[in-house]
Amino acid sequence: MEDVILFKNKVNCCGCGACANICPQRAIKIKEDECGFLYPVIDKKKCVGCKLCKKVCAYQNKTPQNEPIKVFAAVNKNESQLMNSASGGVFSAIAKQILADDGIVFGATLDFEKGHAVPHHVFVEKESELYRLQGSKYVQSAIGDMYILAKQFLDEGRKVLFSGTPCQVAGLYSFLNKEYQNLVTIDLICHGVPNAKFFDDYIQMETRKRKGKKVVGYSFRDKKKGWGMNERIDIIDINGKLKNIYVRARANSYNTLFLDGEIYRENCYECKYATRLRVGDLTIGDYWGIEHEHPELLGKYGYEEKKGISCILANSNKGLAICKESSDLLQMNESTFSKVSNRNGQLKKPSEKKESREKILQLYSEYGYEKVEGWFRKKYMKQIIAHSIYNKIPRKVGIKLKKILKG
Repeated sequence: MEDVILFKNKVNCCGCGACANICPQRAIKIKEDECGFLYPVIDKKKCVGCKLCKKVCAYQNKTPQNEPIKVFAAVNKNESQLMNSASGGVFSAIAKQILADDGIVFGATLDFEKGHAVPHHVFVEKESELYRLQGSKYVQSAIGDMYILAKQFLDEGRKVLFSGTPCQVAGLYSFLNKEYQNLVTIDLICHGVPNAKFFDDYIQMETRKRKGKKVVGYSFRDKKKGWGMNERIDIIDINGKLKNIYVRARANSYNTLFLDGEIYRENCYECKYATRLRVGDLTIGDYWGIEHEHPELLGKYGYEEKKGISCILANSNKGLAICKESSDLLQMNESTFSKVSNRNGQLKKPSEKKESREKILQLYSEYGYEKVEGWFRKKYMKQIIAHSIYNKIPRKVGIKLKKILKG
């Protein structure tokens, strides 16, 4: 029997896990490479050569993608849900609609097991569980067997909302291989994904620096100082007390390297989904630059920069219908793709691969995260100092300074 080769180059694998989900022999396991990135590995003893894994690969085969029908600026009308979301709270509003109709919602969560971060996809059936899926996760979420479970729910006639990166949504569609009217999908405006091992090593280092016992929680986008990139690490200190650590993204290594596109998967730099053509029924993300594109909205209808504002791309009639059904929960105002994409570059093209990526990953694989941290502090010293100072300025003063600097 001829050996099945899933991919010849890592640029041809997004790590969605559709191949592992489809394999009738359960011969494919998703494993970490030397840097922590997830890739499928075939157990040749179990493989029967059916090649379903090759056929299901959405990344290597053609995936249907659609032009956005309508584009909106949006905010959640519920203050609590808005403030617990990374931007405008669109996902939680739509998820509530699905759950109210006895549906199932799939999405990424960030759990902690024995103090270590475990980003992975899960499903929820109750609104009280929805908090697990709220907020951005700038790290790859392991799909596990969620495609299999989603199909089971769909075949039972349950309404399913599946959210994830575009490649994860494409992987689901390819796995299902048929259209389900009871399925709604949301893809995210995605820069690219670092891996879970790299991320966990970063927060373990931050915990040790502060003499904490273990990490129990983390938020990539805490809103204590407003809408933006402000992380929060929740640790148990040496006295057994919970301590919240707040750090601006540009003052720490992981988030800076993420924002600068230096630590993504290999395929992210050639992503076929970083385009105007979308795979999900809906695309959601931050409406960065809304103060320039729609200044007339700010201060009205619940649009406040400090609380976060989202954009929605309705890419199918199903997606458009969901927007209309959610109008009681969401304030939506029409916008255009051109305006939304002005400061969401991944709606036009993939992130640019930096020369420094190879150096960073080499340091990490050979010496661990501390070496990456040392490299970062040397290269970004001025930025770290500037943002550390800015972090001590009261939020209202900071907003005024930002406006002055922007002219």
